[in-house]
Amino acid sequence: MIYFYDTCALLDKLDSTFEDPKEFYISNLTLKELENIKISSNKDEEIKYKARKLIHLIEEHWQQIKIINYNKDWDLYISDPLSDNVDSRIIITAIYGVSEKITFVTSDLCCKQLARSLNLNVEYLDYTKADKYKGYKEITLDDVELAKFYSNLYPTETFNLLPNEYLLIKNSNNEIIDHYKYTKDKNLERIVQYPIFDSKMFGKVKPKDDYQYIAMNSLLNNQITVLRGPAGTGKSYLALGYLFKLLEDGDIDKIIIFCNTVATIGSAKLGYYPGSRDTKLLDSQIGNFLSSKLGDKIEVERLVEDNKIVLVPLSDIRGYDTSGHKAGVYITEAQNLSIDLMKLALQRIGEDCICILDGDDETQVDLPLYTGKNNGLRRVSEIFRGEDMYGEVTLVNIYRSRIAQLAEKMK
Repeated sequence: MIYFYDTCALLDKLDSTFEDPKEFYISNLTLKELENIKISSNKDEEIKYKARKLIHLIEEHWQQIKIINYNKDWDLYISDPLSDNVDSRIIITAIYGVSEKITFVTSDLCCKQLARSLNLNVEYLDYTKADKYKGYKEITLDDVELAKFYSNLYPTETFNLLPNEYLLIKNSNNEIIDHYKYTKDKNLERIVQYPIFDSKMFGKVKPKDDYQYIAMNSLLNNQITVLRGPAGTGKSYLALGYLFKLLEDGDIDKIIIFCNTVATIGSAKLGYYPGSRDTKLLDSQIGNFLSSKLGDKIEVERLVEDNKIVLVPLSDIRGYDTSGHKAGVYITEAQNLSIDLMKLALQRIGEDCICILDGDDETQVDLPLYTGKNNGLRRVSEIFRGEDMYGEVTLVNIYRSRIAQLAEKMK
C-alpha cells in the first residue's frame, strides 16, 4: 500500500510516520504550510513545535519521501465540492500528481469527506478517540461463564490482551473476584501473591483496592512500570514504598529521581532560587513532594547528603548514565515531559536499574508543549505496552481525603 499524507496527518503522527521504512508521498504545499506554521504568530506553541520537528524529520528521512509539486494547471479542477484552498490543492495533487494507486491519509474530517467524494481511497486518523489502554481489562461473567472460565473452556483470545496486561474478573454483581496477568507465552497467570512493601521509612504498604493490588504486582515483576491516575490515588505512595523497601533490603543502592520542575499551569512563578543545585531542587516542587511523602525536609536532606536519593534535573541529563549504579530510577509527574525529553530520560537507564514513572496525562499537564500527541508519558505507553519487562496500571480510587475526591469532579 502506497500512502499520500496531508499536512495534518503528518503533524499528528509525527515520529511514528517514519517508523515504517516504506516510501510515501507528500505535496510541496505541505512544506509551505509547515514553514508558515513555524513562523506564525497566531499558532500555539505546541503546533509550532510540531511543525519545526516535522521539518527536521523530513530532512532526516528525505530518501523516504517523494515530494510532488502542485501544477497550477490543476486549478481548473477546483470546483464544487472543492473550495479554493490549500487542502483542496493537496487532494488534487494526490489525484493528478501520482500515477500509482495511493491511499490518502488525513486526520481532518473535511479532507476525509472531500477525498472520498473524489473516489480516493482514504485512511482517516481519528485522534479524537482517546487511548483507552489502562494496563488491564475488566470483564463481567455470569455464573455459567465463570464455570467455563475456571474449567479452561472460555477462550482467552476473546479478551484481546497484550503480554503483561492484567485481567480483572467480575461477577454478575460487578464485584472483582479474581486477578490474572497475560504472559508473554500467551497464558493467563492467576495472581495469588498478596503484595506487601515493608520498610522503616513507610511501614507496611498494602493494597487498598484491586487496582493497587495489580500495580504492586507490576512493580514486583517488571523492570519498568507506569502508574497513572488522578491525584490521591496512591501512585507516589506505592512507588516510594516499593523503592524504599528495595533500598533498605539492599536490592538497590540508591533512588535516582529525574525531575522536570515545571511550574503548575496557571500559577505565578516565584523566580530565582538561591543555593546549590540540590538546594534549589529541594526548595522547588520535587522537594515539597519528597518532604510531604517522607514527613520531614531534614530527612530528605539527609538522604540526599548520604547519596541515597540523587536528584537529577532533566536540564542536566545529557551524558548521564545509570549503568553500574544499581538504582531505582523514579520519574514523578511524568506527564510533564515531551516525547523527546522522555526518550532522553529513558535512554539514561542501565540494565542493572529499574524504572518507575507516575503521572496523570489526562488532567495534570502543565505546559502546552507536553499536551496531546507530544506527551512523553502517553508515548511510553504506546511504545512499551506488550513488552515482557513493562507493566502499566491506571489507578482509580482517590484515598487522600473526601475533599480530594470532590475536587476531582472540578473538570
